[in-house]
Amino acid sequence: MPPENRAITRIHVEGYRSLQRVDLEPGRVTVLIGANGAGKSNLLSLLRMVALMRTQSLRRYVGEAGGASALLHYGPKVTKELVVRLEFEQPTGANAYGARLGYAAGDTLLFLDETVEYRPVGVAAFKVTSLGAGHKESMLEDAAGEPGGKTAKTVRWWLAKTNFFHFHDTSLAAPLRQNSRQEDVHFLRSDGSNLAAYLRSLSISEDPARQAAWRRISQLVRRVAPFIKALQPTLVDPAHPETSTVRLDWVDERDEIFGPHQLSDGTLRCIALFTALGQPVDSLPAFLSIDEPELGLHPAALTILASLVRSASAHAQILLATQSPALLDLFEPQEVVVTERVQGATTFRRLDAEQLAGWMEDYSLSELYDKNVLGGRP
Repeated sequence: MPPENRAITRIHVEGYRSLQRVDLEPGRVTVLIGANGAGKSNLLSLLRMVALMRTQSLRRYVGEAGGASALLHYGPKVTKELVVRLEFEQPTGANAYGARLGYAAGDTLLFLDETVEYRPVGVAAFKVTSLGAGHKESMLEDAAGEPGGKTAKTVRWWLAKTNFFHFHDTSLAAPLRQNSRQEDVHFLRSDGSNLAAYLRSLSISEDPARQAAWRRISQLVRRVAPFIKALQPTLVDPAHPETSTVRLDWVDERDEIFGPHQLSDGTLRCIALFTALGQPVDSLPAFLSIDEPELGLHPAALTILASLVRSASAHAQILLATQSPALLDLFEPQEVVVTERVQGATTFRRLDAEQLAGWMEDYSLSELYDKNVLGGRP
């Protein structure tokens, strides 16, 4: 199925953190812009939660987030239920996944209802299949394995192909700087903890697409960090390759070899971002989101990043959450969604290119944002 013929068409959320009640219709590229605390990251974390629900990791997610009280809008005294619904479209029709989660003893969440849905082309209403109620982990995997579980299988595929990349942590102990297991190469992990092993797998692969991805990533890194002559992900213990981990070494212009701890924060993030967006097409998620990709990046790197987003969007939907006005100038007005917080609740508002046409004759999007014409300012 051509990627441009399939898409997440609607994200509906009620009762999750600042997302009291929101609807978003993402395009091939969607750029969320807004102040700190407006709710951009809450949407991205919600999508991560739903992806983890597929793997029956809801309880783990809730625990790591500080309990259900920290996830429900203003806590369980105000919000008793959390509702999420994702709608997907492909040439044969549309599918949807829905979950209604209630507050339960032990500061946990319990499924009050879980559904998968299908609507053929030309039909107005979805056919709803309930996966039950009262369970603590998703029943999607079980439903997909049952006879007649085609709808559940399709929904499971969508959730499995939804990923969230978060490369904020570049401290000395960050996963990005650590050695990684060489066998951990099936996909790039959300925190980049297997970056070294993943890049090495591309560099040694005989597959033309993976070799092309390795060359593309290497060239992009050299454009923003010309002092890096070559990336050289290396087995730490070559004498025992079957058990050795992989370190992200690199070679400078004097042919000296350095490790990941000699990379600046911005350069390390660039490598991770370029890998996430420049990976082989068959490895790309169908939908990927990146939180604050501009962190630590030089303006020239932002231009390359935006070009890579545009290229990758032919094969995957991309959602960016940013505070960078400069990033806005690299995208079209209709791709920008202004995020604001009003009386404790997040709102999303997509820019109207026609309404802004007069302004755009004299100003850039970043200038309009700075002038507060677009909204979304602190």
